[in-house]
Amino acid sequence: MRSLTLEGVSFWYPATDSPALRNVSLHVARGEIVALVGALGAGASTLLLVAADLAPRVTGGRLTGSAARHDRSGIVLPTPWTQASGMAFSVWDEVAFGPANLGWPTHEIARQVDRAIEQLELAPLASRDPVTLSGGELQRVIIAAILAMDPGLVLLDEPAAELDSDGARTLWRLIRRLAKDGKAVLLATSTLDALPEVADRVVWLEDGAIRAVGPPDLLADVAACDAGLGTSVATVWRTSGLPGPYPLTVAHALRRWR
Repeated sequence: MRSLTLEGVSFWYPATDSPALRNVSLHVARGEIVALVGALGAGASTLLLVAADLAPRVTGGRLTGSAARHDRSGIVLPTPWTQASGMAFSVWDEVAFGPANLGWPTHEIARQVDRAIEQLELAPLASRDPVTLSGGELQRVIIAAILAMDPGLVLLDEPAAELDSDGARTLWRLIRRLAKDGKAVLLATSTLDALPEVADRVVWLEDGAIRAVGPPDLLADVAACDAGLGTSVATVWRTSGLPGPYPLTVAHALRRWR
């Protein structure tokens, strides 16, 4: 079953006394998209590293509690240049690098790579050397490279950070499609306005702990807006001194006015 379960997880980075995560329990089900939001340093990136089995296995440090992954996971970091293999001289080969290291037969590698390139609209770049790409182009290549390994659990850390508006829209549509295909998706993002149409649940992290969990409506909550975690519409409504509850989106605001 494609899912993730964290139970009572706390994590300390090496040589630190304060935990980066504090007693976090969270389940991400097959076909579900869960978004992590919070201020800088709230613990979202660390939670993704734990979910990917990179913390403490790669980062070092100490973990308590349990993290159960019921399928292969793939993680996309916010810095695409750190995830490029450095071994490929074309986008196609870069996307193929992960599947090839899984030992898959050639025909299956080609099938998954072609599918991922199509999903990220990378066909015009397939023969380009990755070192010649812009940050946004390389981000799309890294996402394709992760998806080409067909992970059941997809972990995304600020996946739209390097993308322009068109690229971001393509990404959000793709994430919804991944969930429909049965993948479990956990993402950390500061692009809050995208979440009402993308996320099934929102997890608000504060100082390494879960403060609140709920539907995307959480991003129009008074407390979330006070903490700087409201959508643009909710924030403008609040700043204007209009009464609550705050609308989440433009459509919600229009219904309120009517």
